[in-house]
Amino acid sequence: MTVSQPLHTGAGVVLARAIVAGIRHAVPEHAALFDAGATEFVAALLGGSRAGTGADAFRRAGAAAGADLDRLSRAYQAGGRCALPLLAELDRRTPRGVVAAGVDAVFRCVDVLIRLSTEAFRAVSPPSATDLRRELLRALLAGRPWTELAERVDWTPPERVVAAVGAVPRPGAGLLADPTAEPPYALLPSDADPARFLGDGPAATGPAVAPAEAATSLRWARRTWELRGRGILPRDRLLRWPDHLTTHWLAADELLTGALAAHSLEPLSDLPGNRRGKLAETLAAVLDARGGAPEVAARLGIHPQTARNRLRRLRALFGTRLDDPGERLTLRIALRAERVLAGPAA
Repeated sequence: MTVSQPLHTGAGVVLARAIVAGIRHAVPEHAALFDAGATEFVAALLGGSRAGTGADAFRRAGAAAGADLDRLSRAYQAGGRCALPLLAELDRRTPRGVVAAGVDAVFRCVDVLIRLSTEAFRAVSPPSATDLRRELLRALLAGRPWTELAERVDWTPPERVVAAVGAVPRPGAGLLADPTAEPPYALLPSDADPARFLGDGPAATGPAVAPAEAATSLRWARRTWELRGRGILPRDRLLRWPDHLTTHWLAADELLTGALAAHSLEPLSDLPGNRRGKLAETLAAVLDARGGAPEVAARLGIHPQTARNRLRRLRALFGTRLDDPGERLTLRIALRAERVLAGPAA
């Protein structure tokens, strides 16, 4: 089993040390198990392999967990969170795609650690119905065989499912969930009302997919949740992935999107901040308007003469680009991209 896109070896070792240190702190009674070999194994997972003997540490911890298996799982999640500040620092020095792959690798690494401990725990303790449903969920997300588990827990797979992240899920017959994850996540039928399954907190959903593609829905639900946390998406109680496709598109490669905005709006780059903001606002109104200065003035709530002055300035800066349909589309996208990347500041 591989862990998404591999991380550079040096970055993987640094992240692995942070993850293992977080685990040791969360479960001090098992700290001695997580030695250098465990760190090497976590680094190998982040790099895309399962080489090394360090996996035994996580198996031994699972076998010794007893009734505290959920606590051990939360410790692995806590370890994963310890790596996120390091990824944020890495974010300042690498393309966005690398950092997104790193976040995905950390999530998948934690899932592997939980599964290793869970398998060892079940070898000495019979699994409960809750354990089996959680294992079914992980099998779906990992692309492992799951039909036998579905029969054991009497779960009838719907035609399509949707992943939800954030709010702690309520128990439900058609629900598969991991409330111990950070953030909690669940898989529910695509035709179900999320409010029926999710708690009172905020949540974000992914696209509707076939059960075998559940990992894709979860990945986009997590991305929606992340953009909400950064202020790029609104802090609504429930964010549905299909309602924010344009923002997802513009935020998919933020380096490229930022370059597009900077290149297209370069004529505004030398202006003072307040004047630039007013001209960018006016440019957006010009691109949306069908008429001239009076309509722009009405859209912005300014005097028509002020609108005419700004239009003359925009014409001097952008020239015939304001008349070319292709250029107008590019400018509209650039303005929207700038607002998306600015997040709350916009």
